[in-house]
Amino acid sequence: MADDRKPKIDLKARLGKKTVMGVGGSVPPPVGIPKPSVPSALSSSVIPPPFGAGIPGPSAPRVDASDPYASISAHEAPMRAEPQAIKVELSDEVLHAQKKGRSRIMALAIVTAIVGGILGFALGSGSERGKRQDIALEGADLLVKEVDDANAQIEQLADVLKSAKQKLSESKYPEEEVSKLGGINIPFDGSNLTSKGIGLFKPQVVNMLIQFAGGATDANEQKSKLQRVLSGSKAGIMDFLEQATKPKVRWSLYVDNGPYGPWATMQMLPEAFPVKEEKGKDGKPYSWPDKFQFKDGDKTVSLERYMKGEPMGGDPKVIPVEPSSQSAVCPSGVLIQLRQEVGKLEDVLRGDNTPGAEKTGLLETGQQLLEQLKQIGGPGA
Repeated sequence: MADDRKPKIDLKARLGKKTVMGVGGSVPPPVGIPKPSVPSALSSSVIPPPFGAGIPGPSAPRVDASDPYASISAHEAPMRAEPQAIKVELSDEVLHAQKKGRSRIMALAIVTAIVGGILGFALGSGSERGKRQDIALEGADLLVKEVDDANAQIEQLADVLKSAKQKLSESKYPEEEVSKLGGINIPFDGSNLTSKGIGLFKPQVVNMLIQFAGGATDANEQKSKLQRVLSGSKAGIMDFLEQATKPKVRWSLYVDNGPYGPWATMQMLPEAFPVKEEKGKDGKPYSWPDKFQFKDGDKTVSLERYMKGEPMGGDPKVIPVEPSSQSAVCPSGVLIQLRQEVGKLEDVLRGDNTPGAEKTGLLETGQQLLEQLKQIGGPGA
């Protein structure tokens, strides 16, 4: 009588199961399982081993397949086709996620989980199905904790990235943020999906789990790339950041005869010099260098800075290039790479709102996935 008072749990609603027919029914098979080949008819001239290897049998007469009344003996009749393989088709989102170069571990984990869940439910006994349902509910409980832990790291990574961008915009090197990046790792990938019975989850939840695992892997890889750029190119980045407050002249040009008239040739200076300075190195009022020493093979050529008059004639005259114009036309390769890596990590974490290429970021996906899992087997379910 006590059992009659226990609340009944609607496992079908929580796991999103559908009515499943027998083996010959319309159960969709898992992706990645090759269709079993139908054995070809045994040769009429050879009896298969181990009972008659090499023993010749009667030759089979040719039968006109177009004649419905043509006689045929029992041993000549075609073998009965084996049952067709169970086939499952996942949504376009799943296929798209799998095509984005996920690791082999994640792909194997996904296939194993889905195949095990669906085949076990379709072919197992009622007792086995009940066990798999229990595994799925326990798996949902575990995933709630794992996704929650991953979300905490994702939010921390987003905060560190935001702080680093703020300092860079203020022409400051994000020393503290670079250090923090090394200690952040999102603890979620394809291996978290194994042995959780996700094959019994609703398709929407399975899709979100796959996207979340792939996005977490991408975020970890992109975070590592950004950290390598920031730490490996620190000198170049700091030098550029100083341009905002203490700009330096790094490039020059000189005028020479071109095919149809004078033209300017750009030349990097052997040593950059400040645009403005309070005092020179010798303590005297600061002024730009009058001469520059350029290497020409094994020789050193001394060229004067252009002051006034005709820029052509005799030795070329060096004309300094205004720093901001040079960086606008020829930006530093380090800065280009830095902007790219920051932008990629931003897209993974916060998504992309570009029309036609919209993508949900990890921050939003993680919270939505957590709520879905709690409805299956999490606390309060």
